[in-house]
Amino acid sequence: MSSDDSHGHDKEPIILTSPRRFGKGLVIVVVTMAIGAGITIPLFDEMFEIPPPVTQIRTESPAAEEEGEGEQGAAPAEEGTTRIAILAGAAVQGSPDYDPDAAQVPAGNSIVWDNQDTVPHTATSGTGPQDPASAQLFDTSIVNGGEESTAVQLQGASEGQTIPYYCIVHPYMTSELTITAAGQGAAGGAGGGSAQSGNTTGAAGGGAAAGGPTLNILEGSSIQGSPDYDPDELTVPAGSDVTVTNQDTLPHTVTSGTSPTDPNSAQMFDTSLINGGESATLSLAQVAAGQYDYYCMVHPFMTGKLVVQ
Repeated sequence: MSSDDSHGHDKEPIILTSPRRFGKGLVIVVVTMAIGAGITIPLFDEMFEIPPPVTQIRTESPAAEEEGEGEQGAAPAEEGTTRIAILAGAAVQGSPDYDPDAAQVPAGNSIVWDNQDTVPHTATSGTGPQDPASAQLFDTSIVNGGEESTAVQLQGASEGQTIPYYCIVHPYMTSELTITAAGQGAAGGAGGGSAQSGNTTGAAGGGAAAGGPTLNILEGSSIQGSPDYDPDELTVPAGSDVTVTNQDTLPHTVTSGTSPTDPNSAQMFDTSLINGGESATLSLAQVAAGQYDYYCMVHPFMTGKLVVQ
């Protein structure tokens, strides 16, 4: 065998394709890429904005989280006190309002309402503002959002008696409480907060101070834009008592400050709620000389000014 033959046997065979077969393969590749581009390009922005989901690592089991949530904010009830919560969002008609909605209050217990909402509320005995017995058994006065009422002690309530009550600011908020035997019944809704700030210096239905300055709340003043306080600016001697007479049919207040959002609201004076046709005495014994804006807690568009000299 010649040397040329031996070298020929050592070479790898070369496989060649025909131009026709090569053209078919090229067409398949181009068509495939065109289809992929046709799908990807129109959806590129959406694919970019919405990335695929990723796995989230939980550091606690759902049961542990629920247990933690249940413990958060829970406050033990004080001995001899029944607590009732005014729920967040209660001002929206139809939403849950007082919790528990039908509280059981052991005889002799005091009651504290915790306003967990962001707007003012009251707890006022009766079925509504038109109830002739409204506020006769109890009335928390205005409880600002995030605050608590002063403790209410029921006087004259007997075991087994069920007492309806409502919010005088939002009369569609209604509830009831039942007096049970001493030591029975459950405390109301949990919740913490600071005691209500402000200085209540008058009482609804209080007697008029004879010969002293008088401030009238005019009939129809609850209609925005109507005349409200008369006189609109009252000048009084320092240390005097002002008789506030509500000539309207709805409850009103005279509360120092410019509105419920004023951080100094009710710091200088506050009549509390004055029912329609009743009066309250506003003591200025602790109020220094100066000019003080005031408004109605129930209808904040009602405003006036008190000048103490």
